[in-house]
Order: sequence, then structure tokens, then C-alpha cells
Amino acid sequence: MSISSFAIFISHAKVYRACSYLTGMLYSIMSMRNFEYTDKLLDTIWEKFGALASPVRLKILLALKEKPMCVCELSEHLSERQPLISQHLAILKNSGLVEAKRMGNRIQYSISDKKIIDIIELMEEFTIQKLRELVELKEG
Repeated sequence: MSISSFAIFISHAKVYRACSYLTGMLYSIMSMRNFEYTDKLLDTIWEKFGALASPVRLKILLALKEKPMCVCELSEHLSERQPLISQHLAILKNSGLVEAKRMGNRIQYSISDKKIIDIIELMEEFTIQKLRELVELKEG
């Protein structure tokens, strides 16, 4: 399964469950390292995961993985309307996952930190593994 088909496959509910799982994992890791976990830090982490809770936003991030793009390029690449892309880019920008840079009369968007792609790919691996386990259980 490619990353692109993964972005199409995953639903909102699965993303929220995955975000909860990853937040819990991160909490465990941070606790082992004696970091202090405050409610503000947890809210900030949840905000980042929440920004991933849309297949359209996942597709945008995966497209921006390839190269920086403006709204019109993303719209064409993803076959979505420009207003929809703009709304989702605003959420990604507000959460700090993408950056915007003016290039003449256009605004070019890029991923602010490549680690977000690592998180998406980790979730892809996790999801594929869980699907394989379900298939194995079903086949018996």
C-alpha cells in the first residue's frame, strides 16, 4: 500500500484513535526520561495530532513532501477545489506543520519539519501491521 493510498484509506476516527495512542506512547517515553508533562504541553501535542485528523490534510502533507507548492498546484495535484485546499492549509499552518512563503503573487507552502512525514509513515506501518493481524485472525 503506497503512502498516497494510505492517506485516502484512513478515516477521521482512526486518526483520532491513532493520535490518542501516539500521545500515550509519547507520554510514557517522556515520563521515563523524567520530562515534566504539563497540560499545556499535552494540549500542544494534541493540537498537532488534531491537524492530521483529515485525509485531505494528510494528502496535502504527502504532496508537500515531494516539493513546495502553492494552492493552485496543490488543488490540481490533489484534484480538489482551491477553497478547500486553502482551508486545510490554514489549519496546517496554524498548527505549525507547514510554512508559507510569498513568491511573487503566490504563496508557496512547504513542510516546516520533515519529522511530520516520519510520523505519518510510522502510522502507515502501524496501520498496515494491524490490518495484517486482522486478516490473519479472519483467515484463522
